[in-house]
Amino acid sequence: LRYALIATLIALVIGGLAAAALTRRAGRLVRGFDALLMLPLGVSAVTVGFGFLITLDKPPLDLRTSWILVPLAQALVGVPFVVRTMLPVLRAVDDRLREAAAVLGASPLRAWREVDLPLVRRAVLVAAGFAFAVSLGEFGATVFVARPDNPTLPVAVARLLGRSGELNYGQAMALSTILMLVCAVSLLLLERIRTDRSGEF
Repeated sequence: LRYALIATLIALVIGGLAAAALTRRAGRLVRGFDALLMLPLGVSAVTVGFGFLITLDKPPLDLRTSWILVPLAQALVGVPFVVRTMLPVLRAVDDRLREAAAVLGASPLRAWREVDLPLVRRAVLVAAGFAFAVSLGEFGATVFVARPDNPTLPVAVARLLGRSGELNYGQAMALSTILMLVCAVSLLLLERIRTDRSGEF
């Protein structure tokens, strides 16, 4: 769970900044950047994990033995979901509200805090839910970078299933049940946040 929470935070920061940048600019370069952000969805997760492993294996970025490599790989898979969740909401924010805040003397940071944040708060929570669920169940990229002494739940399940014996099989089933329950609870909370009483986003 720790890996998934850290990956969610990383995905929110990167995806949120990327979505904000995409709403403030237009043009062919921006469309290309938007397509680039979606690349992890079109590329095999195994390729992503292997890419992390061979890219970050030399100083000063030798992270092969670092725990941060796992949430980084998970966050990369979660970023497209964050961008796609937040982008429509950010584009729907009326620029006149920001301009009015600026006229009244608000700094850009305060204008964002007073205008944008209340309008996108629910979208941020939904994006966090998506990123958490994706990170928690991510296996393809994580299996390459997870350390044997501290694996993620899906990797631990796969390793237990690869060993003989009823005890290992029972432990794998127990971990699978825990993983399923955590994902189900997170998705139910996500659905509760996503819809209001009228059933609209």
